[in-house]
Amino acid sequence: MSLDCTEVELRKALASLHDPDFAPSELLRSLTGCRDAGDAQCVRDTIRQALDALKPAPDTPPGARARRIYDVLACRYILALTQEATAERLGITARHLRREQREAVLVLARRLLERQEPRSLTAGPARDDPAGLPALREQVRQELAALEQSAPDSVADVAEALQAAVALEKTRTTRLGVTVTLSDTRARLIVTAHPSMLRQVLVMALGLLATQAAGGAITIQAQREGEHAAITLRGQPAAHGADPDTCLLGEMLAAQDGTLELTRDDDALCMRIVLPVADDITVLVVDDNQDLVHFYRRYTAGTRYRIVHIPTGKGAPAAIEAFAPGVIVLDVMLPDIDGWELLAHLYEHPATRAIPIVVCSVIREEELALELGAAVYVPKPVRRGDLLAALDRALATAGHPSTPQPLGAGSYAVLSNTAELPSVA
Repeated sequence: MSLDCTEVELRKALASLHDPDFAPSELLRSLTGCRDAGDAQCVRDTIRQALDALKPAPDTPPGARARRIYDVLACRYILALTQEATAERLGITARHLRREQREAVLVLARRLLERQEPRSLTAGPARDDPAGLPALREQVRQELAALEQSAPDSVADVAEALQAAVALEKTRTTRLGVTVTLSDTRARLIVTAHPSMLRQVLVMALGLLATQAAGGAITIQAQREGEHAAITLRGQPAAHGADPDTCLLGEMLAAQDGTLELTRDDDALCMRIVLPVADDITVLVVDDNQDLVHFYRRYTAGTRYRIVHIPTGKGAPAAIEAFAPGVIVLDVMLPDIDGWELLAHLYEHPATRAIPIVVCSVIREEELALELGAAVYVPKPVRRGDLLAALDRALATAGHPSTPQPLGAGSYAVLSNTAELPSVA
């Protein structure tokens, strides 16, 4: 089995390590040496043993690569922590964690391959790795890395990506006599993937299915399942014989924490694509600098963050109740009240304490900002990457807050010069 396919299969298994209903594929059973199709526990135990074997010695420095790889795998898959919680525990950004996680899974995949017989590592090209494909895969990796570097926090609208893919594949599906039916996609479904990557994955998936189901039909459905979005493409009737090679598609999805499952159901061939959902996060910006807010909106375009803005601190209570922000970006030099006092009160008030606050100011007082309750401090002028990283860190630090309760009349009485703050009860 090639390293690429091993990584794809391993990601599926790691994501289902705590799922009692997980059914490992034949490739995964072969990889782990568990031949019994019904023995999923053997597969899970083998993966855990390989992961435990990566545990470094107690005296290994915290910054060592071996320590970093093990900690990422243990947090994400043994402890089953979210990406946000893992990033916070390890003291890195969510973007950095995604890179570390991919590297760690590759290391674990190599370890599992080393457990196989030597011939599997020294034999000629794998059946699913014909001449030229390794170079193509390396090129794809480079393209994906470039996309992530240029837009690390991009999100994709599933409906838009599906509609674009169907339109791009129309010539091929028409030539092959394939009817494509796209189910209702009016419900907003956003995933944590670069739009170009998702669109290309869907184009390739449609092309593979159209070839398999020539003269038949393809139906496409997309729906939310908990914290993930599932896109199911079903081609029927599908040609019998070997399944199409989807390792490259799986690798592209794995780079975005997604998975691909290929199954046969009677005379149909199904592709199931799963990606994490990116819920919209409202960011309340309290700043009287309209030009800066314009840049904030440009910085967050195409991400899950949605900017709402008020120019004064006294408008904070009503804005918090109206917009239920997931994060507040606060300037401390406000025209009406002292931003430091507003920060302290928002942190002390039980209705707003759960909302993480990013202090963004020309005043270089990071220590004071953190002492008064800020989750993150960012100095002005702020660059796009710094702002997005600060928002990610703020969410990872405090979690997603529940909808704030009404602050009530007089709730800001502890602040000086705030007698005219409006009641929001």
